[in-house]
Amino acid sequence: MMQNFHVRLAAGFLAMVIALVAVGILSYRTAQNLVTASVWVAHTDEVIAELEATRNSMLELGPEQPLSENGDFREHVFRLGRLTSDNSRQKARILRLNLISGGKISANDQRSRVLSIILEMKSEEQSLLVGRTSRATKISRSTLNAIAAFSVIAVLACVFGYWGTVSNLHSREKVEKALSQSESRLKSLLAKEHELARIDPLTTVPNRRAFYEALDKELARSRRYRRPFTVAYVDLDNFKKVNDSLGHAVGDELLVEVAAGLRSNLRVSDYVGRLGGDEFALLLPETDATAAKLVLCKLRLRLLEEMKAHSWQVTFSIGAATFLDPPNSLDVIIRMADETMYAVKAYGKDNVSVSLVG
Repeated sequence: MMQNFHVRLAAGFLAMVIALVAVGILSYRTAQNLVTASVWVAHTDEVIAELEATRNSMLELGPEQPLSENGDFREHVFRLGRLTSDNSRQKARILRLNLISGGKISANDQRSRVLSIILEMKSEEQSLLVGRTSRATKISRSTLNAIAAFSVIAVLACVFGYWGTVSNLHSREKVEKALSQSESRLKSLLAKEHELARIDPLTTVPNRRAFYEALDKELARSRRYRRPFTVAYVDLDNFKKVNDSLGHAVGDELLVEVAAGLRSNLRVSDYVGRLGGDEFALLLPETDATAAKLVLCKLRLRLLEEMKAHSWQVTFSIGAATFLDPPNSLDVIIRMADETMYAVKAYGKDNVSVSLVG
């Protein structure tokens, strides 16, 4: 009986030694996985932050200034190249960034293409972050479950092993907290990026993309309920002279004031968008030609008052098209309003004209 006791004791001791060794090995693996996860998260966060800085340096330029003249932008692109040197797809995008920023194309076209590439790079980094976070979490959880199983055996013989497991669990909690915070930041960045992709950064009104989306929805609604709508094209007369004589800062201030004036003097259901430069578009749902003419004439007078208050020699040529049976193409709809606006400019500028389509 005593011999059996010693056999059981030896077997139990051996089992506990094996359990301790297993706990030690698994603890080491878990620590490695958690460190790797932290490095992945930190590196991806650094790339995302650098992408944000690159975009901000681009937006700080004047609307006509090429990116090749922005030292900060070039430095950020260089840093991005170093940070993403292990990713062939990102390296290819960096090469495209350098080619576009050094190419002989318009500044607005440069910004549009560069912003598109930056969004592609950020989307990939965010996808990598999600995948790495998920993979690291799965590895950590499976490893820690094994540790818990072996610790049940080892805890009776070695308090040190028990406290080592507890310490390891605390480390896991810290890393999971860091991963949770990174996931929260990722969701916030995605929401912010989704919003910025549809907002003009200078005037804070919707950009061309957002305006086209709103117009597409209104087109579908109009066809379904057979209700009219009006699209107006607003052009700022003599804006270039103000920009050249008073500087781009004043020009930007003027555009911000115009955007604010458009929003504050229209209905909540109306939609204002900046299509680019000094051109704005308006979408007036449930508005026929007669009502559109009254609204736009009143809007023009309000804008002129705002310009006089700042002593800006700017007037407004507004062309609009009211649609009863609209065409299928959004570009055609915009072009019809644009053509009406150019007719106003051809006949002396500073006026309002509304054409009826269908």
